[in-house]
Amino acid sequence: MDDNRKEYYQKNKIMYFISHIPTDKYYCWGQPVYAPIDGEVIQTGTGWKDHMITNVWKTIKIWYNATYKFRPNEINGRLDIRPNAGNYIMIKAKEGYIVFLAHLKNESVKVEAGQLVKSGDMIGNVGNSGNSTAPHLHVNLFDQMENPYQAKVLPFVFTEYQELSNNKKWKKHTLTIPKVKSFIKFE
Repeated sequence: MDDNRKEYYQKNKIMYFISHIPTDKYYCWGQPVYAPIDGEVIQTGTGWKDHMITNVWKTIKIWYNATYKFRPNEINGRLDIRPNAGNYIMIKAKEGYIVFLAHLKNESVKVEAGQLVKSGDMIGNVGNSGNSTAPHLHVNLFDQMENPYQAKVLPFVFTEYQELSNNKKWKKHTLTIPKVKSFIKFE
């Protein structure tokens, strides 16, 4: 969406169903991704191509493959989750939890394992890689990633964000999570 609550891409919704929408027509495509915490980059996955168009049939195929066919291969002793996550970054906080950022744009990851980052450092760009039906940034917190099959997803809140109300005014929120389908921004 844009500030006027228009769709999140610059094309007609009908195009999504009868034809396709080029990835670069999405407002978030290629936007910078910033480290949400101070921490150490413990893992990155790169080199996964972006889907350059979106449409309903591609969405169904991606969903089917992710649900019924995805089985990660092991490379150098770790699971290759790029077919599902696309290009990704994992950052470990000093408290021990892991921030997982996925579906980054191919060739945009600017950090590597072992690197220390500060909250606000630019670390990549929004993409459409892996099991992604449209450009977006996927964010999860995990308790650990030594064994991804046993990792638990942790709930989290945003320190601060603004939400666009129905009367098109921005309202500040702290230490909470946005409502489903709300339009938010960070400053």
